[in-house]
Formats: sequence, C-alpha cells, structure tokens
Amino acid sequence: MPSDGNAAVCRRIEQGLEAAFAACPPTEVVRAARYATLGGGHRWRGRMALAAGAIFRADAEEIALPLAAALEMLQAASLVLDDLPSMDNAATRRGRACVHLVFPDWVVDLLPAFLVNLAYQIVAGHAGVSADDRIRALLLLGETGTRLAQGQELDLALARKSVTETDLLECYALKSGALFAAALAGGARLCGAGDADVAALREMGVKLGQAYQMLDDVADGPEEDSAYKDAGRVTAYSLFGPVAARARAQKLLEEAARTLDRFGPAAGSLRELLDQIRA
Repeated sequence: MPSDGNAAVCRRIEQGLEAAFAACPPTEVVRAARYATLGGGHRWRGRMALAAGAIFRADAEEIALPLAAALEMLQAASLVLDDLPSMDNAATRRGRACVHLVFPDWVVDLLPAFLVNLAYQIVAGHAGVSADDRIRALLLLGETGTRLAQGQELDLALARKSVTETDLLECYALKSGALFAAALAGGARLCGAGDADVAALREMGVKLGQAYQMLDDVADGPEEDSAYKDAGRVTAYSLFGPVAARARAQKLLEEAARTLDRFGPAAGSLRELLDQIRA
C-alpha cells in the first residue's frame, strides 16, 4: 500500500486533473475524459515524475505537477485506444466498463485527441517554469506519444509472428517503458537535472516499464483472473510462464534500482515507489 505521503501525492495529481477538466466547457467529451482518467489507478507515472524531480529540487511538486497530470492524461488516452474492439477488445478497465462501452462512438473517436491536446495545453501554460523548459517538456510528450503508437502497432503484430524475448521487450519499451521514461526524465529535467542524470533516469524508466508490464501480465494471467483478457495474445505470461516472468521482472527492477545509487538519499521517494512496484 502507498504510504500516507504517496497517497497525498496521488490526491494532488487527481486534483490537478480535476482542475484541468473543470476549466473546459462541460461537453460530452469532457465527461468521457473524466470517466477515463479520474477515480482510479495508482498514478505511477505522475508520482514518478514528481519523485524524480524531488532528487534535484525541494519544490519539485510545484514545478512538475502539470507534467505529472499531463502524463496521466497520455496514459488514459493510450488505455482508451488499447481497449477498443479493433485493438484488445476489452470489456473492463479498473473495475468499470471500458469507455467504448459507455459512451457513443463519436465521443470515443474524439476522446484520445482531446486528452493528448489538453495534456499539451496544461504543460505549455505552466507559468512556473521557463519557456525553454516548457518546450522541452512538450517535445518529450510528443516523442512519448509517437513511441506509444509504435508500441501498439508492434503489440498487434506480435500476434502474427513467432515472438522472441527481444520482440516482447521492444514492445514493452515502446509502451509502458516510454511513459515511465518520460516521467522520470521529464520530472528531472524540469527540476534542473543535467544531461547525464536525465539519460540515466530515462534508461531506468524503460527498464521499469518493461518490468511493470511483465508483472501486470502475470497479475492478469488465468491463475489470478478467471476472465483472462489476454487469451490469444503474446505476453510475458504466455511466453515465459508466471514464475519466469516474475523473475525477469525482478531482475529488471534490480537494474533500475541500481541507477538510484548515483543520487544517494535524495532519491528516497523514488526508491519507495520502486519498492511498491516490486512488492
């Protein structure tokens, strides 16, 4: 379970999302955005951005909160697309019916573009950082969205080929890895990290995302979930089995954790998040 401190950070990220949606006209698309984004999830990406920033500045939350909320919007947009009948054809997400089963098709068609553009808007409009840093953050968001699209295409292609561990790790690096890398690198950069530290945190984020996806595959496996949603898909569970998948994930998490040795006690919040994922 998250500590009280991390629970408070989750609430502040949620409040940042609420504020962004409240500033928009009350349209059906905004209602769908609230449904897709609010009221659930661990806020791993947002919390990672703030924890990475805290390595370099005590006021990281104030500096990086808009980026944290933007990354959660990007994550929500990717999940809306993941769940579509043309993709994973999922029925539930976070214990609720998927967006495409609740809202009209035209709303679902507009929703991912709305979320991505609102993410850009809140980062671009954040007066608490310099214009140069806002541009860097926007470029990072754009790069991340591109990588997510590439990862989704690769994910779909894996069902039509003989899959190796390299193939799967590449897919996970482009999907979960891209978001975690953006969170760590972006939060650190906004708070003054230099190029070498940003590069190290970006690489850590890729490994963390790969591990997270493997553990998620195991959690969604038939041993844990009677409504096995990944049946017929290539996942770490189907490729390695649950025991070997967990072992590979733990090795990646150990490699990610070693990155934090360069930062000493300043990386305490980030270590705590890693421990929560590892548990």
